[in-house]
Amino acid sequence: MPPNENAKNRPARSTDQYHHFIPRFILRRYQVGPVRSKSERQRLFRRTGIDPEYVYYWDVAKGALDLRPISQVYGIQNFYRDCKNTDNVNMVEQKLSVLERKAAEVISNLHATLPTGKFTVKRRPLEDLRKFLFVMHYRSSYLPNVYFDENHPDNRPMKPWIIQCKKRHGFKSPTEIWLHMLQYYLDNSHSQLMAHAATITDKYGFINVHSFMLPGNHVPPEIEKFPAITYQSNCGHHYTCIWQAADDEEFVLTKNGFGLWEGLIEGQPHIHRIFVISPRIVIVLRNRLLNMESVSVPLAPRISSDLLEIEQEPPAVAYRGMPDLSKVSDTMVALESYRSSKQADEDIFTFDIKKLTVTQTMRVNAVFLDNVRKDGSITFVSKTSMLRTARTFWSVPYHVMCNPKIYDLIKLLEKDLTLDNASGIDPMKLVHFELFALLLGVSTGNKSFPSAYDRARRVLALIADQIHFSSIFASEIEDRVNTICLQFLNHCDEVNLPPIISWVEILPLETSTALFSFLFGVMDASGPAREPSTSPLDVTQDEAVALTFLEHVSVNVDGWYKLMTSHPSAAPVLSQLFEEGTTPDRIMMTLVTHVAANPQKFRSHYERACILHRAICVAGPMRNNLTTYCASSIAAIVTGLSPIVASSKRSQRPSARLSVRLSQAHWLQLVQMLRGLMDQGGLDFTSGQGKVPSADIRQMADDVVVVGVLLWMAKERSDFLDNFCRPQNIPLVRPQK
Repeated sequence: MPPNENAKNRPARSTDQYHHFIPRFILRRYQVGPVRSKSERQRLFRRTGIDPEYVYYWDVAKGALDLRPISQVYGIQNFYRDCKNTDNVNMVEQKLSVLERKAAEVISNLHATLPTGKFTVKRRPLEDLRKFLFVMHYRSSYLPNVYFDENHPDNRPMKPWIIQCKKRHGFKSPTEIWLHMLQYYLDNSHSQLMAHAATITDKYGFINVHSFMLPGNHVPPEIEKFPAITYQSNCGHHYTCIWQAADDEEFVLTKNGFGLWEGLIEGQPHIHRIFVISPRIVIVLRNRLLNMESVSVPLAPRISSDLLEIEQEPPAVAYRGMPDLSKVSDTMVALESYRSSKQADEDIFTFDIKKLTVTQTMRVNAVFLDNVRKDGSITFVSKTSMLRTARTFWSVPYHVMCNPKIYDLIKLLEKDLTLDNASGIDPMKLVHFELFALLLGVSTGNKSFPSAYDRARRVLALIADQIHFSSIFASEIEDRVNTICLQFLNHCDEVNLPPIISWVEILPLETSTALFSFLFGVMDASGPAREPSTSPLDVTQDEAVALTFLEHVSVNVDGWYKLMTSHPSAAPVLSQLFEEGTTPDRIMMTLVTHVAANPQKFRSHYERACILHRAICVAGPMRNNLTTYCASSIAAIVTGLSPIVASSKRSQRPSARLSVRLSQAHWLQLVQMLRGLMDQGGLDFTSGQGKVPSADIRQMADDVVVVGVLLWMAKERSDFLDNFCRPQNIPLVRPQK
């Protein structure tokens, strides 16, 4: 027999192979160092004997971060080995390589078009990509042993089908069925798989087919090609979105990061399926219901997803044959018949590539990190970007519960990235690129601002751009502010105002200096307001802490009143922080005018003063002269009376409230008492720093000041006030409930 005939009939040698479940062409996009051509890699390997392709690999179970050869990661020895195929046990791997080559070409073209923001592709290459994505999820290393396990709780509806499949083909294990179905997916084109599913759907009905998998039901064993329905659900019920990572950020690669579900519709994971194909790109399959206005509105209360705000429409389709879709859509088979036709070959799909913000990129990464298993792994390109992502992820308690091991990676990255820096700035505190650049400029003197207020506003604007804090510098600000606010707002009612008031963009240097001097004085009594350092970085952080504290207090009714009346200079400087027209000044002044014109509506000046006190001083931030006068005068008089009226710590009533009713006679007694104390301390209603009101409302304004001082006495000098009111039977303070 001729030698070639012997070779033809001899079984292929059963060589072992390391089979990747994440293809090399994707891993190379995460490669550390330059990406080389195949010939360059081969020459380098022959010369050095060392694999020239490496990626960062964090092994969760071992807690180790190192460089590993691409040839030895994200794969399993003989993963697709088909022992029943005695001619070629690696036939499945070879079929996979054909699909991968087609997908690699499409993905390469996609990356080449990133600068344009558009990606155009014909129908068949797009189908190759969609099939590749499905197979990438299907061949996950976690699935072979459970996907067709008849005893697995999730497979109860499939149990009769699985038993029949084993009997039909002589399979002994779930892995054999899994490998058989993988070959089925590879042997049939996208169009053929969709046609198989369409035939089943038209025969049994769409609703019935999808009800087969519901609890209590089962898949009819005679539907041999039922796995085509799984393919159809993945490819037919979702449209394709292309998302690009924010500049200086990247998408992480995880062991199971292909086809992860995100989002729920009525408790079922049916909104997004995410596939990471490079550090720059994820392809997202989004449920078509989200693009149907008539359906999405009633469904809205039953939809839950962290990615809904990332808006993207389906691709625009140019049908070269201009088919009448209303005619071909009567049945699923008719529709798939058109899609598989030569006419449809020339259909062109144009995608808008969605450039994500930093926050949106972090949200997508959180999906991958939430699903990292105890025996999983993470690969990335940039240690700095990975640290930023991990810290952002760690800042959310829910994520910490999903993946507590991420903290170990954070510590490893921090250790690797700790560097000496001539500027004196620790780059680990400033991981966000823009924040680092800004503070580096401030610290070196290369970046200046007209005032400290302007500088702090710029820093906080960068931090506020993130949904979560992505650096130690930012998280330290929030931690310090929380500590201070907890103390300052103690005993303040939790009645908050909507944060609708606009802050001015810039402040004059003099006003800015006065603002921070006042704020630090108030905050020092409530917590660690300032770092014991004069470095530009620490000073800038202190200023950011002060403004953040101010933002927190400005939306708390009691807190803002407490701040405004804490010092005579408070109201004049705080009133300059807000844009004109954004505070309720006009409404308040309308009320004051109405009250002044209708004195007969009040039984006493006290009742009138209480209403005006709430409108002028307890309505949140304002910038008018009347509020400044009243609040500043209250602060000045309280400051002057503090050493005159003895205090008793044991009898303080921080939650005290004044009565809403009081006779005119009792009111006059209180005013006389207070005037006597003011004369004793050399105080007057104009002791504050505000502009004195006009004559027509001066008396009402002074009455408001009296109410403010009485309120202070009720809370801080209760013994003195009780000793005055009790003999006179003046019901000034409400009884405690």
